[in-house]
Amino acid sequence: MTDRELLFAIARGEPTDRLYFCPDITDWYLGNHRGPGEPLKYGPGVFIPEEDSIRHEHQEHLDPEFRDLSLLDFHRRYGWGIHCHIRDWYRVDYAPGTRLDTTVEGDRMTQVWSGPAGSLTRHWQLAADGSWASLDYWMDGPEDLPVLESLVDAERYTLLDENIRRVLDGIGEMGQADIVVNRSPFGKLLHEYLGFAQTVFLLEDEPELCEHFLEVQTRKDKELMELAAASSCSLVLICDHADSTLFSPTMYRQWCIPFYKQAGEILGRANKFVSTHLDGNLHTLLPLMAQTGFHILDGCTPAPMFDYEPEELAASLAPKQTAFVGVPSALFCDGTGEEELFALADRILRAFHGRVILNVGDILPANGDIRKVIALGEYVKRHPLNGRTAGR
Repeated sequence: MTDRELLFAIARGEPTDRLYFCPDITDWYLGNHRGPGEPLKYGPGVFIPEEDSIRHEHQEHLDPEFRDLSLLDFHRRYGWGIHCHIRDWYRVDYAPGTRLDTTVEGDRMTQVWSGPAGSLTRHWQLAADGSWASLDYWMDGPEDLPVLESLVDAERYTLLDENIRRVLDGIGEMGQADIVVNRSPFGKLLHEYLGFAQTVFLLEDEPELCEHFLEVQTRKDKELMELAAASSCSLVLICDHADSTLFSPTMYRQWCIPFYKQAGEILGRANKFVSTHLDGNLHTLLPLMAQTGFHILDGCTPAPMFDYEPEELAASLAPKQTAFVGVPSALFCDGTGEEELFALADRILRAFHGRVILNVGDILPANGDIRKVIALGEYVKRHPLNGRTAGR
């Protein structure tokens, strides 16, 4: 069974011939091939082609045995699966008169989204790790909603299936990839358009205005789901980054789950697997996970980084759901010993009866200990559950 076959067998609840260790080390890899003050060349979790010159760049902090290795070389050498996120699987164009302009000046980036009804502006700062950190949101308040609605409605989507094929061909049978649909309509309000406080005020003060906008955004997002359904990728990721510090159970139940179910119906007709990214506190949301309809939960990271235990997560899932669950990445940075890492991995594997994708939760940071990831992979290979993972 190849690593690609292994992921989908786990997702279908079928017996597998071995456990699956699939760590995401892209942040570590990028951080150790980046000069001070440089923006990241790739985003986290993104496929890095073998021929990219990054493998030979800024290696002064790497041990000699790790120099000049591509990202895929690490996975080959140590027998790890690989899972990548494809973000450039579609293109956004706009109706005549609407445009999105981006200007970068030093370590500041400004985006201006404009159309016949007006314009909105958002600002970004280059962070120390090379990523772009948002400084504000697209809207200042509910008075900007009519402008935002017109801009969203002007979006036109085109499938770039050749970008999907390039990644899938590059990975081959070593693993798989998903195509990323950025956030549900409500998730966009919280993360991108208004922020938490203003969204709560909008829900309380202008519920009809809020519902009307969500209808507009939902219509556009369903167009994107239809595009994803027509793609050559078998796995679609709805990337809400849902966390109980932002999404209360009431919000999640009322505003997110109905959209997830609509998306699942569209994608299900095309036999796609649907996942979501959950790399935060989930304790109060766990009772709702079985209602979402997702096949796979991605990025799950239990205590001590976040507020739940692996056994709680396993117990909350529907019979046909599974998850990427990681040994917390902070423990690869703070000197935690290998035996403690192995003990946490053992709890995860046993909680799910082996039917889980084990990784480093959620991603190995640039200052993480790659040798402990290697040791964890070897531990999984000799784990007692290997070879008898008949499913939950």
